[in-house]
Amino acid sequence: METAGTGADEPVDLSIEGHVAYVTLDRPDVLNAVNSPMYRCLLGVFAKIEDAADVRCVVVRGRGRAFCVGADQTERAKMSVEDLQRRRRLVPRVFSAMYHCSRPVVAQVHGYALGGGLELALSCDIVVAAEDTVMGLIETTLGSMPGGGGTQLLPRLVGIPRAKELIFTGRRFTGVDARQWGLVSHAVPAADVEARVDALAAEISAAAPLAVVQAKRAIDLSTQLEIDSGVELEAELYKRLLTSTDRLEGLAAAREGRPPRFRGE
Repeated sequence: METAGTGADEPVDLSIEGHVAYVTLDRPDVLNAVNSPMYRCLLGVFAKIEDAADVRCVVVRGRGRAFCVGADQTERAKMSVEDLQRRRRLVPRVFSAMYHCSRPVVAQVHGYALGGGLELALSCDIVVAAEDTVMGLIETTLGSMPGGGGTQLLPRLVGIPRAKELIFTGRRFTGVDARQWGLVSHAVPAADVEARVDALAAEISAAAPLAVVQAKRAIDLSTQLEIDSGVELEAELYKRLLTSTDRLEGLAAAREGRPPRFRGE
């Protein structure tokens, strides 16, 4: 294992194993509640991932009993209006860095994913959750509203009426509910979450990395384009792969009946 980007006392740990970057929220004593240092650290970690040529997949997870319970209310109670304004300028940058990461990002969710913690998961491409995870955008029960993309991302996943109901009420729900609604891709027993995520990350990492990056870009931009423009974009991104070494390797491997050896070139 290669460890990079964070010190022993940092609230986020980055470790790289093979082609997978593991981003671990590391404040287990407060159920990984997000404070300003954690947001700043996440921003730095995802910048490092963009510069890590060998990384093909990213896993975001939480240490201890929870994925993330949202904002650190103890820190927030001590913040001035100016402090809160500075933090609000930082927060959208963090969620954007995660959402726009060029590599696929998988959330490994267990225990609790509440408020900003659920928004961290929603900013990932794929969510694997424990069946008994307690989830919810609970901000309205605290006199606030989602501020990390929840009002934009949740409707895209579960539909506008259900998203409105969940956000207006601040209702909590389980990983099983989330799977039924399409919010998460997999809901499995808690003991199986890590193995399911590792298997998925390995499967993604085995695919041609340039092709995966271009496919992710095409899918993400599809929500902003009319179908004709989207198809034109897809064709343009496809053309960029035609002369890649990986495409030639994939064709050769298929002809020769062997696994491909992709190099990201």
